Amino acid sequence: MGGGKETPRQKMIGLMYLVLMAMLAMNVSKEIINAFVTLNNKLESSIEQTENANNTLLSEFGQALQSLKAQGAPPSEVKRVEMHKNTNDSIVEFTRKICNDIVKRNILLLVSAVDPSTTFEEIEGIDMAVIGDDAAAKDKAKKLAEKVTSLGLILDDGHGHEGHAEGHEDPYENPLFHIDDAGYIHIKDLGGYAKKDDYDTPTRILAGPDFEHIAPEGQHFMDNIKDYRNRLCGLIADHPSDTMENGTVYQYKFDTALFSNPEFLISESDRQTFKNEVDSTLAQMVADNKIDPEDKDVIGEIYVRMTIPEKVMNHGLPYPWIFGQFDHAPIVAATAVMTSVRSDVLQVQNIASTHIKSRVKVQSFNFNKIDPLAFSSTSYINQGDSLGLKVMIAAYDSAEAMELKYWEDDTVQYRLPDAQQNKETMKYFKGKAGEEVRLSGGVGDHKLYGLIAVKEKGIKKWKPWKFNYSVGTPTGTVANEEMNVLYMQYDNKIMASGSGYPSTEASCSGCSSFSKKGDGQYIANVKSGKEATITVQGIGSDGSKTQIAQQVFRIKRLPDPTPKIVGVGVEASTVKIGKIKQAKKLLAELKGSPLNIKFTITKFTVSVVKNGEVAEAKCNGERLSGKALGFIKGLKKGQKIYIENVYAKGPKGSPKKIPSMILKVI
Repeated sequence: MGGGKETPRQKMIGLMYLVLMAMLAMNVSKEIINAFVTLNNKLESSIEQTENANNTLLSEFGQALQSLKAQGAPPSEVKRVEMHKNTNDSIVEFTRKICNDIVKRNILLLVSAVDPSTTFEEIEGIDMAVIGDDAAAKDKAKKLAEKVTSLGLILDDGHGHEGHAEGHEDPYENPLFHIDDAGYIHIKDLGGYAKKDDYDTPTRILAGPDFEHIAPEGQHFMDNIKDYRNRLCGLIADHPSDTMENGTVYQYKFDTALFSNPEFLISESDRQTFKNEVDSTLAQMVADNKIDPEDKDVIGEIYVRMTIPEKVMNHGLPYPWIFGQFDHAPIVAATAVMTSVRSDVLQVQNIASTHIKSRVKVQSFNFNKIDPLAFSSTSYINQGDSLGLKVMIAAYDSAEAMELKYWEDDTVQYRLPDAQQNKETMKYFKGKAGEEVRLSGGVGDHKLYGLIAVKEKGIKKWKPWKFNYSVGTPTGTVANEEMNVLYMQYDNKIMASGSGYPSTEASCSGCSSFSKKGDGQYIANVKSGKEATITVQGIGSDGSKTQIAQQVFRIKRLPDPTPKIVGVGVEASTVKIGKIKQAKKLLAELKGSPLNIKFTITKFTVSVVKNGEVAEAKCNGERLSGKALGFIKGLKKGQKIYIENVYAKGPKGSPKKIPSMILKVI
């Protein structure tokens, strides 16, 4: 039993531990040992399911790339997706190597219990017998399978040891391990293993003689876990940023030197403290443009999950982590520990691959809305004429301002470089996305030639457009003052009017109510459905009615607001200490929307970490409670304030939960 330079008290405790182990071996060891066998079998089954999920993700990368190429996507987009696919390929290959290294050393442990002269060289590279055309690896795998069989490691106890290779002949058939078609090695059922209660081999091979002399295999096992954690985080983090609006491209790079390993991870407080330290370090890396903000949470989850402490408590004394796992542990328990680590490795690979896959869906343009768009070369025809109608899908970002510059009846200016354009005749418009540009003019045809600003990967570019319109005799118009949408739980303001008739009237099909509020002004309310149609009719002097305008509106739910405190919104990650200490209430804003809707905060919680513990204050309404104000008054630079469980109520309906805020005080 390992103990380093032990005091008399430590020696006594160690002796008592040996006596206890002997008693267990004589009395209840069979039940305990078999429980570890069952646990290991369940872990192996879980591993196979995770491998299947990871293989599905792997195939989705290839399908996405093929689809892009088939659609004729721009070369830059294909190259971007190929980059992320290559990153995932590296993650998959690295994970397979780590998992197989753990299993191969597990095989070394199990075989050495019967034949102590066994070396790792006899096992290294056997996975290449399946995934590569390596004659030496095939020969080595065959010899190892023959050795395992001849040693009688697995007794015939009726458990059965097939299962991994059912359905086809396995050229390396043996009762201990199996190499699947993807090259992953698995440990078979150890129910019949001859040395299940061997305590000495795990101690000798994985723990070592004492705390100051950890066995090389044990040190390798710990180094493997740490190396996988660091390299996986690096594979996720190390990539170029999207191009910023000013043309800057950051090369993100994960820095493991900024982190320190925890001494203990025993209590919930230990784990929360370590998690907070990791979160704080990653937040600073985001602020320093060392990692992508989109990668922060995934990297944090993987880093915390794959971190092992320096020590554990055993018999009331601090033991090196490796001794806590393998010192005088039954060999089947040691196997369960190693299999559990493999399971964790494959699960975090799934987290990483899922995250990388999400990057493949990112578009080259900043879009968050896709709507149908119908248009023609002219907006006016006389009765008896016809027009050519085009219908297409338009995508845009409702949170971005719309920026236009255009010229009336000038076919030259919009084609020229910016410096050569005539700014005196140019008209400029900047407003909310979807906001209307009001046009007028004398009777006759008019043509507009202009440019609209579009962001491609953060870079503003000007795209040309044209529009023809006519000013003429009697027409009717229907327009939504805010957008070409009717929102549920909201009084939609509608302008519906016509000319050329003594009077007009408007009606709505699909509205729950439609009421007139003034000359050409209406309020439309909708409760459900996808579309509503508003029709304007001209009423002649004889009472006859003629349809002069009709417009189909999409029906949508109101967008959710976001919280804002002392002018700082959810897009921010920091707040100045002098500013936050002026906070009195939390507001809700519908940022980037053309709607002028007031949302009211109904409740929220404010949390801070004080002395390693989370302190929380509940607030009703929009004003900060006395307790919350006390938290804010005591904030210091470097601390974080959490505003969560935020509920806001619109003009109608019940309160709904909206996004939270996490701000670092600077």
